[in-house]
Amino acid sequence: MTAVMGPVDSPPGMARLEWLRSPLLPFAGLVGHATTVFHINGFAPFIVPVSESFGWSRSITTLGLTAILLMQAVTSIPMGFLVDRFGSRRIGLFGMISAPLGFALISTATGSQANWIILWLIMGAVAMPVQSTVWTAAISNSFQASRGLALGISMCGASLAAALFPWLGAVLIRNFGWQKAMHYEALIWIAVSFPFMFLAFRGVRDKQPAVVRLEAKSLEPGMTLKQALRSSVFQRMMVVGTVYTFMIPTMVVNFIPILTDGGMDAVQAAKLAVSIGFASIIGRLSSGFLVDHISATRVGAVAFLAPTIGCGILLAYGATPATGMVIGALLGLAMGAELDVFGYLSSRYFGTRYFGSVFGCILLSLTLGSGLGHVGASMIYDATGTYRGFMWLTAIGTLLCSLCFLTMPRPELLPEAQNS
Repeated sequence: MTAVMGPVDSPPGMARLEWLRSPLLPFAGLVGHATTVFHINGFAPFIVPVSESFGWSRSITTLGLTAILLMQAVTSIPMGFLVDRFGSRRIGLFGMISAPLGFALISTATGSQANWIILWLIMGAVAMPVQSTVWTAAISNSFQASRGLALGISMCGASLAAALFPWLGAVLIRNFGWQKAMHYEALIWIAVSFPFMFLAFRGVRDKQPAVVRLEAKSLEPGMTLKQALRSSVFQRMMVVGTVYTFMIPTMVVNFIPILTDGGMDAVQAAKLAVSIGFASIIGRLSSGFLVDHISATRVGAVAFLAPTIGCGILLAYGATPATGMVIGALLGLAMGAELDVFGYLSSRYFGTRYFGSVFGCILLSLTLGSGLGHVGASMIYDATGTYRGFMWLTAIGTLLCSLCFLTMPRPELLPEAQNS
């Protein structure tokens, strides 16, 4: 079977044809990816007021995040199979309503820890249809020559979430209290996002009749999940994904508490958190463009060094407006490259025929790392009264991830995927 062509081998004008065929799809993916992390970035400004309201430790307050992320990790592979079977559109549109409503439901918490966990498990269930696989699969199947840039634009949604939701939440909390703020934030997002998604989120496979879609899919190269699991490249991606996301999303979610614990006003800290979002937009677009033209593994290795530098600066100089801006920017750049690189490499190494299930497994490692990271950071904080220990862990861990990426082979379809 013919291998998927790399970006340098694409016919002239192919990228232009892809954009003419699906001009709004990457931007629909952007809105979708913002919804993927709505409950994560959206919860950041609620950590302190919820802890104070119920008299909980940070570990208890963030335990819901851990529960939902672990639940999403477990369901990421089944969701990938569903995307392979039914396509992305129907699944994604349902999730655009169910996920924000699940976030609003958390505001009904009674102060019981059992009730808190149950509400977050419900949140995890209704957020399953907005997992990154849904949006990434639609774009990977619709773009080849310009896949990196299209994915980069799509994944700017997480950057938009990091910039918008903490600020919006902080403003709503200050004006209405944390419980009403959750209601309003969810309803605002549904009203803004769903109409656009209904019109714009339709991948190439979603435009085809079922029979044609299945026939076209059968001709694509790509590994099955079983084949991918035997690949040493896949195994390295899983390990790096778990280690890296153990640290970076956790640092982003705890960015406001880290700064406020250092003496900064909560609203000022929330404003500085905007730098994460804007920097990650730059990181996503630049990494998306670069992986279409140079080695994606080298792009990842360089980007993953940014948190090492940022944590070093914060540890050395403390929480000030200047250091907050710098580390926010560096975290954003690294966060911007993360999903771009993993999504792009998954499609290039393992093909698109079974992309949903294969990337779902990669997503399992990314989500597992995020879920465990919140536990680790909160335990370190509760034991020491500071996040310094976790920042040291982040600086060392991201350095090791960068070095591991340098050992990865050239991003091109592996032989097993070509012969499937």
